[in-house]
Amino acid sequence: MVAIDSPAYLGGLEQPSIRPYSSEDYRWAIDLLEGTGGRYRVRRGKAIDTAVLPGLVGSRGGRPSTFVAISRTSADHELTVIASNPFDEELVQLVIQAAIGYRKPECRRAYAITTNAQFEIQRALQQSGFRMCSTRPGSVESLTRRSPYPIITNFDGIEVRDEVEFDLFLT
Repeated sequence: MVAIDSPAYLGGLEQPSIRPYSSEDYRWAIDLLEGTGGRYRVRRGKAIDTAVLPGLVGSRGGRPSTFVAISRTSADHELTVIASNPFDEELVQLVIQAAIGYRKPECRRAYAITTNAQFEIQRALQQSGFRMCSTRPGSVESLTRRSPYPIITNFDGIEVRDEVEFDLFLT
């Protein structure tokens, strides 16, 4: 999945780099996730702690700014969260492509779930070849009422209500 809405970042001269998420990144990732939609994200009606999943970190000039958490099975490959602050469109695209490549060989489908309020992530996914395949109206609202975890219900001035799912069939 998936979260981001921050001021646009125009990039820089520094070359981007991507590396595996490690235990040393944990505190940074918590701060990033809390600033871009929360550590706990709604995925198919369940709250997921995205900070404990494996993933990739994107950096520019040695400064990490982008994180994608990944859930993998042999059948599906979920980009569970995509977060970036400041939002760096080029780096987000590179991290999404690297995350797709992180799949198991037999996996034929990648998907990502975001919310109705995360427009930059929706755009980044579509630019990476993902298609919107499902929406779950009211799923965030429903889980918020019964979840013991803090779920963000307002993001960048927009009420967070619905899950929006994107998928990409892999060849």
